[in-house]
Amino acid sequence: MKEKTGEEKGREIQEARVSYEILKPSTMLSPVPVALVSCADPENPARRNLLTIAWAGTINSDPPMLSISVRKSRYSHDLIQRSGEFVVNLTDERLARAADFCGVRSGQDLDKAAETGLTYIPAQGLDIAPAVEGAPVCISCKVREVKELGSHDLFLAEVVAVTVRADLLDAQGGLHLERARLVAYNHGLYQRLGETLGFFGWSVARPEALQRRMAAYQPENSYELKSARFLARDALTAAIHPGDMVVDATMGNGHDTAFLCDLVGPAGRVYAFDIQEQAVAQTRQRLQALDLIDRAKLFVLGHEHLAEQVSEPVAAVVFNLGWLPGGDHGVTTHWETTRTAIQAALSLLKPMGVVVICAYPGHPEGDRERRELTSFLSGLSNRRYNVLHQSFLNATAGAPECFVIQNQR
Repeated sequence: MKEKTGEEKGREIQEARVSYEILKPSTMLSPVPVALVSCADPENPARRNLLTIAWAGTINSDPPMLSISVRKSRYSHDLIQRSGEFVVNLTDERLARAADFCGVRSGQDLDKAAETGLTYIPAQGLDIAPAVEGAPVCISCKVREVKELGSHDLFLAEVVAVTVRADLLDAQGGLHLERARLVAYNHGLYQRLGETLGFFGWSVARPEALQRRMAAYQPENSYELKSARFLARDALTAAIHPGDMVVDATMGNGHDTAFLCDLVGPAGRVYAFDIQEQAVAQTRQRLQALDLIDRAKLFVLGHEHLAEQVSEPVAAVVFNLGWLPGGDHGVTTHWETTRTAIQAALSLLKPMGVVVICAYPGHPEGDRERRELTSFLSGLSNRRYNVLHQSFLNATAGAPECFVIQNQR
């Protein structure tokens, strides 16, 4: 059979049932991982650098090996070539902005870690290159070969160690990377990984095996409108990452405090406030029972004192207005002190951090707080904050309403 010409093949492609256009050859493989690579100078290990690489991939399983492609002109090229070491730190949503910065600025001009607020830690299995604290996964690599390809040099490296954040492991030691909120680079865009469609081999799995394996992922892939409190937790879950500092401005019985402690992980901290000693005692007891007490600092103080006790940037602040469930209904939050606390919370928010407020109308002070809160939040600058008000139109009288304020700077 006569070989078809390129023109004939092109015409067949254009006439296919699915419309296509032919582009010039390019590096179109997408999506690709966002690899935040850390390295150091072997003659001066304190001289360290970060660079972000999209052209990275697995190349062998035994021994485990991966590759990264680096331009000769990059500042880190020389450091990696001379040291023979580097670490690939996987990037999650929290690290995405820093990763972009490290990909567009040169380490010759500035200290990227200092500029982005990242911290170096020793890398398992390596003598020179550091890892990045807080990265979900740190892959320690030793260079075995360098191939000159043209615009880039290809570093072929053996993986000598892998460290993962403890919150990504279950009680049996199983790894759950789907919890890490990893991001990918897709043709110029950073995009978060989303819905779980299947698992390796799902296309040929028996129906019962498919149902059993996928059942664990259904909560992520389904959404049910329940109440303002559930919507509030959705916002907090999206905003808080392991290692973050957060505030529970109304401790209550400690349910939110425990929830926040779980989100921030062992390296994070929850500052929790309540004016009632009963609430603080109940919260302390709950956290101790859950082995979370070391992650929290509890204050027998009204939330209007927030700014006196917390000075570092926080990822989230949560308010549950009203009275202590099961407590004295005569002791309730009041708009004057609530406003002071909200103003302090807004001043402490990190970029993309959130203040989440559940308001409970249906009693005189609750009605007033909701009314004043709506007026106050409506006046916030839309250049700095996004403000969302969620309520159910067919809810029963006195049902909670959720307000979410996100810092855009």
